[in-house]
Amino acid sequence: MKSKITLLMVLAFLQFSCKKTEVLEPNPQMSISVISIYMVPVPGATIILYNTEDELHLKENPITTVQTDSNGQALFEDLEEQRYYFYVEKDGLDNTGDISATWSPLQIGQRSELVVKIAEPIKY
Repeated sequence: MKSKITLLMVLAFLQFSCKKTEVLEPNPQMSISVISIYMVPVPGATIILYNTEDELHLKENPITTVQTDSNGQALFEDLEEQRYYFYVEKDGLDNTGDISATWSPLQIGQRSELVVKIAEPIKY
C-alpha cells in the first residue's frame, strides 16, 4: 500500500514538474520569382520592399532591398504579419504593369510565393 502511495506521489510530481515544450512557428517569409514578358526568369533584378502603399508610390522608407538569384528568385525571411508592397526593376523594366503587393497579410509559419512580371514601365 505504501509503495502505491509513493508511486502516485512520484507520478503527480512528474506531471506537474515537466515543462511543456513550446513549438515556435517561424516568422512569415515571402518568395518572389521575377519573370520577363516571355516568361523567362530574370536574374539580378532589384526588389525593394515597403510597409505601405504610400511608401511604395513615394519610394520612401524601404524595409530592405534584395537582388534575385540566378533563377530569378529572392527570399525575404523573418517578416512581420502584415501586407507588403514591392517595386521590382532591372534594365529599365519594372513591375508597374503587374502586381506590387501581397494579396493578404503574411502569416506566422507560412511562406507566401509570388510571381512578378517586369516589362516596359507604365507611363502615368
